[in-house]
Amino acid sequence: MLHNKLQKISILILNKKNILFFLFIFCIFGGYIVYLNLYIFTLKDKIASKDELYKIQLNNRFNEITLLNDQLIDLQKILNIGLDLSKNDNVYLNTKLTEKDKRFILSSIPSGSPLEETFITSKYGYRIHPITKRRRLHAGVDFKAKIGTNIYSPADGIVVRARTTDPGGYGKMIKLVHNYGFKTLYAHMDDIYVKEGQVIQKGRVIGTTGNTGLSTGPHLHYEVKFAGNFVEPLDFVYWNKKTFNTIFTKGLSLDWEKLILLIKERRNDSQGK
Repeated sequence: MLHNKLQKISILILNKKNILFFLFIFCIFGGYIVYLNLYIFTLKDKIASKDELYKIQLNNRFNEITLLNDQLIDLQKILNIGLDLSKNDNVYLNTKLTEKDKRFILSSIPSGSPLEETFITSKYGYRIHPITKRRRLHAGVDFKAKIGTNIYSPADGIVVRARTTDPGGYGKMIKLVHNYGFKTLYAHMDDIYVKEGQVIQKGRVIGTTGNTGLSTGPHLHYEVKFAGNFVEPLDFVYWNKKTFNTIFTKGLSLDWEKLILLIKERRNDSQGK
């Protein structure tokens, strides 16, 4: 009788040990399964993050290639390399221009860059606006520039507008009127150094670049107008003594022959000739 009781107790103890053992094993495997699920979830998240990162990096590389390509074209214009001046859309100027004539024209009409260094981030033409997401004419060219970079007048002129705010999104901006129907505009500025009505000369520092108004980053928005119409600013940005003839094209819709004659007549009259 005692023997049977002891045997039952032993079996009961063994059963409890087995249950505890199986519970221990179950907890280990259960914990390992939970760990694997968490690891897989984390791994998926990392893969998704890396995939997004790779997409961003690829997009950045693509944008850099596009910008480098644009800069190569711009460098070609600056160095006057490979520019075909024999195209049918070029205008032949019958008017003979002296070096003094060229200097006078380059100081009277916007020529050269308003910044010492030009790194283009957005060109002239229709585009999807980066903030409004609407397609509209980008009436100027955007130059990347740190806040506080000097802005230079590209020609003699008069300040007709100097505003600290602008409802159109330009932020702090300046508008200059130059000779013979030309106007230039400078937007998203940080500081303005001129006043409305002020007469300025080519090369004068008129203010500094900034990030005011409807802007996604520090830059200068630069516009050129002729007779009330927007024109491609880069044609004038790369216009200098070395590349003087490259701007006389029908594509600009300017009657350069008559304009040059008018400039020469006025210059001669002012000198009493």
